[in-house]
Amino acid sequence: MEIMSASISWSARVWTLSCSLFLSQAAGLLAAELVLQKVPPLTIERSAAYPRDVARYCLVAQVEAVPQSNPIAGLQLSSKSEHRNVTEAALLCGDPTVGYPLSNGTTTLLVSLSKIENFDSISFRNSGAKGDVLIATANAKLPADSPQWNKVIQQDLTPDVVKIKIGPSEAKYVKLTFSVIETGRIAGLGIYSIPTVSDGTTPRSRKMVQDKSESLALISYNLSNVHSRARALYVSSGEDLKQADNMIDEQPGTSYRFDTSDTTPAAIIDLGEVTKLRRISTIYSPAKSRVDFYVLQTLPGEAMSTTENAPETLHVSEKILAEVKPIGSVVDDGTGRAAIDFPVTRGRYVMLKWSPAMQQDTAFSVAEIAAFGSNETQSTNLTLANTSLAGAGGGVISDAKDVVMDVKDFKECCAEEAEPPGEGPPSPFPEPPSFVSIPFVSP
Repeated sequence: MEIMSASISWSARVWTLSCSLFLSQAAGLLAAELVLQKVPPLTIERSAAYPRDVARYCLVAQVEAVPQSNPIAGLQLSSKSEHRNVTEAALLCGDPTVGYPLSNGTTTLLVSLSKIENFDSISFRNSGAKGDVLIATANAKLPADSPQWNKVIQQDLTPDVVKIKIGPSEAKYVKLTFSVIETGRIAGLGIYSIPTVSDGTTPRSRKMVQDKSESLALISYNLSNVHSRARALYVSSGEDLKQADNMIDEQPGTSYRFDTSDTTPAAIIDLGEVTKLRRISTIYSPAKSRVDFYVLQTLPGEAMSTTENAPETLHVSEKILAEVKPIGSVVDDGTGRAAIDFPVTRGRYVMLKWSPAMQQDTAFSVAEIAAFGSNETQSTNLTLANTSLAGAGGGVISDAKDVVMDVKDFKECCAEEAEPPGEGPPSPFPEPPSFVSIPFVSP
C-alpha cells in the first residue's frame, strides 16, 4: 500500500508539473499577441477638456529664474532617469521628462507670455519638493520685487502634481515664487487658457525664438500634441477609450488608465501625416519595466489600412512584432519616465509598449507621450505629422547618458504662413493739416 501511495503521489506531482508548464507556455503565447482597441474620434464637445498651454517656447513665451538665471545653452537632455538639467528653459518645452531643480529657500520664476492671455489654471509635476508657491500676475513688465504685482493665490506644493486654479484671469506676465523647505524638481509647467471650441479645430501659429540651444530647438515643439491634431488611435485596454487622448494633452494632471489585468499595456499615436522624428519621451506609473518605442509608416500588420479605414480591433501577432523592431528601448528601474533619442526617422505612427517586471495590484496609467522632430520638420497647416518605419534601428537599450544634439540652424519649430502685420508701413507724405483755412476777401 505504501508503494502504491508513493506511486500515485509521484504521478500527481508529474501531472501537476506538466500542467503548470503547459499553462505557462500557453500564457506566454497569449501574451505574445497584442490586441489593440480603436479609440473613438475626438469630438468638439470633448475638446473642451483639453485647454491650450500658452506657456510654450514655440508660442514665443519666455521664462527667467530669479535670482539665479541659467542660460538656455546649458539645457541638458537625458535618455533615462538622471536629472542633470539646471536650466529653467526646460519648463516651457514640450518634453515632460526634463525637469528643473528647486533648492531650499526662495526661487522666483518670471514667465512672459506672447501677449495678454485669458487663462484659468496652472499646473506642473512635482518630484519631492516641499513648501508653497505664490502666484502673481501683471499686464506690464515689472521687476520681480515690485509691489505692483497682483497677488492671486498661495498654495502648498502637493506631491506628484500641483494644480492651481487662478482664473478666469487676464495677464501677460506670471510670477511664481517658491518657498522650499525640502529640495525637489518640477517639470512640465503649464499655464492653460480658458477652453474654447476652436482649441480642437484651429491650431495656433507656432514660432521659435531664434538663438537658443540645439537641445531646446529639438524639444520645443511636441508633434504628438492633441492641439497639433495628433490623436490616440489604439490602446490595449481601458474602461473609457475616449480618455486615451489624455496621454497627448500636455497636462501633467491627467492620465489614461489601462486595465489592471493588462500585462503589456500599449498605445499607438497617429501624428496625422508623415514627419521626421528623432526623440520620444513618456511619463507613466512608477514601476520597474521595459519600454519599447516604435516609429511606423503603416499600422503594424495592416499595410493597406489608414487611420480612416483602420479596423476596430488590431491584432499584432508575435511574428509581426518580431518583424517590426523597436527603434529603441529603455529599461526603467521604477522612475516612471523614459526618453530615447535616435537617428532621424520618418513615420506617421508612434507605438509604445510597456512590459512591467511584475504584475501590479493597481491599474497602469500613462500621463504623457511626446514625440519630437528634426530641424527639417515642417508643416504648412500644423497638422504636424507622423510617418514611421518598419524595422529601423534595432532595439538598443538606453544607457541614460546625456545626448549631444546636432540640430543646426533651427529656424522655426513649424513653418507656417507669417501673421499679417498689426499695421501698415508709415506713409512717405507729410500728414495733412487738421483743418483747411480759406481766407475771405470782402468786396
